[in-house]
Amino acid sequence: MLNFFELKQKLPLANSDFGFLRKNGKCYVDKTEYIYQLALDNQPLILTRPRRFGKSTLLSTLEELFLHGVEPYDGHDSYFKGLAIEDKWHDQNQYLVLRLNFQNINRQCKTAAQFEQKLILRISDFCQKQQFVLPEKLLDFSMYLEALLEQLSYGSLVLLVDEYDAPLVRHLNDEAELKAYQELLEALFGLVKDYTEKFRCVFFTGITRFQDLGLGTAGNSFTDISLQSSFGACCGYTREEIRETFAEHLRYAAAVRLGCRAEEITESQIDALLDEMAEWYDGFCFDQHDRSKVFSTWSVLRFFSDADATLTPYWATEEGLGLPQLLKKTMERMDLSKLLNDISKGNIQTEHLRFLQSAVTNPEANPYALLYQAGYLTLNRAFLSNGVMHLAPPNREISIALANLVATRLFRKNFLYTADYALRTVDVLASLDPQRIQAHFNELFAAFPYQNYPVRSESMVAAVIHSFLMGAGLMTCCEQSESRGRSDALIDLKQHKLTIVFEYKYEQSASSEALDTKLNEALKQVKDRDYAHNAHSEPKLARFALVFCGEKSQRRLARVELADIITRPSPDSSSGRVSV
Repeated sequence: MLNFFELKQKLPLANSDFGFLRKNGKCYVDKTEYIYQLALDNQPLILTRPRRFGKSTLLSTLEELFLHGVEPYDGHDSYFKGLAIEDKWHDQNQYLVLRLNFQNINRQCKTAAQFEQKLILRISDFCQKQQFVLPEKLLDFSMYLEALLEQLSYGSLVLLVDEYDAPLVRHLNDEAELKAYQELLEALFGLVKDYTEKFRCVFFTGITRFQDLGLGTAGNSFTDISLQSSFGACCGYTREEIRETFAEHLRYAAAVRLGCRAEEITESQIDALLDEMAEWYDGFCFDQHDRSKVFSTWSVLRFFSDADATLTPYWATEEGLGLPQLLKKTMERMDLSKLLNDISKGNIQTEHLRFLQSAVTNPEANPYALLYQAGYLTLNRAFLSNGVMHLAPPNREISIALANLVATRLFRKNFLYTADYALRTVDVLASLDPQRIQAHFNELFAAFPYQNYPVRSESMVAAVIHSFLMGAGLMTCCEQSESRGRSDALIDLKQHKLTIVFEYKYEQSASSEALDTKLNEALKQVKDRDYAHNAHSEPKLARFALVFCGEKSQRRLARVELADIITRPSPDSSSGRVSV
């Protein structure tokens, strides 16, 4: 069994190049079945996924295949030896491969003109290396690329473009630069269409569909495979892939978490760890028929690279990953009160047609489409024939990130949304003290921007508290369905072996009589419907009634009372209920 540092060295964290990974014995999840499908297709293809999902490795693998095939070369075995594609690929032809990473090129540029000059330099270098002679006095990128294409034989060039949308997304707030970049991309798409016969393969990746970038019909020659079932798991890791490729890493992590030796870990304990990892990092669905789900590539790798095997957010904490530039503009115009309600229910419905027609450059774009592309939302059921799409945060990590995104936007000017407050939340809840809980959440409501997001219903009270609890990293379910109805919130505090139920009521009046009436109504409802009695997973269940007063001078939780505490009965006890 390898030690931690040896295991960490095998993780593909610092380099995404396929050849590098295979040459240096890094862990490689075999995606060559998808590579084979991509390579067989002569149509220009485009694939969108959130950042850090393995798109660059996918392109690098295609590059290696078209440059060297699956036979040994340069005195070493093929890097495809032992992979799914090895016995399937029989194309003996050699191809020219032009690979461009627009994000890397764009990092060095402040304007579209500088970006174009960098592209021209790449084309010139490529032509020089391949001994193509370009005419003099070429004026722009499209002329350089066209001059190259004119000299090529049919089906000889493979064009791979990674992060093709990066320049446009970066300049969303600069109309002139955005237009210049759009014209560059339109020219590129146009040349791919006009010279289709010269290409053996054209494959673009990014986070944003070309339809969303205001490019008109320029990309109509491309086939968007982003939601096709056959490519649903081409990026990201499936549970089976993690089990097969990272077997030693799983065993080490399970041993650390259970405090035993790796040799003592059983298969069932590994399955239990995968269940926990799935709760945090699985659930991404890029399959319109909802047949496949994948784990976040980056989160899994970062989890395995942590010596303490800590299940915590990784992907959304990476600078530039959790909040892509396109979302910064979107958040300024979103109806956050609606978003709060939607995410608290964990199931967002949006029109399929409007989702597909949402352009990033359009001020009226469907914000949920953008949250989907950025990785904050994913499909949570197959497309429906009635034109409705169902979206949801895929897992606990992203639920926390999305709740944090909303909460920091809401409280940015008048509330220190700090780790200290979040940590105190757990202690306050675990105390089961109604007065402490009331005072704690009233700090939250005191900072809430009512002028923009009025709290006028039970659902809005639930949404504000729920989004905060999720942002604080607590496992929270809103409107948990049960046989006798729905509890408003169910919160698991695993470290305290405690489940808490909240039943909310809203009362506009500040009169004591009206507030007491609502409180008694909530207490009766909790007990009559026996919320979570059979559903809670922890040994102890505590159920609370909370009443929010909407009167302008109040706007706070006016009543909080513990309804009862229930403990799971031991075999020799007849009841575990403690009424309060």
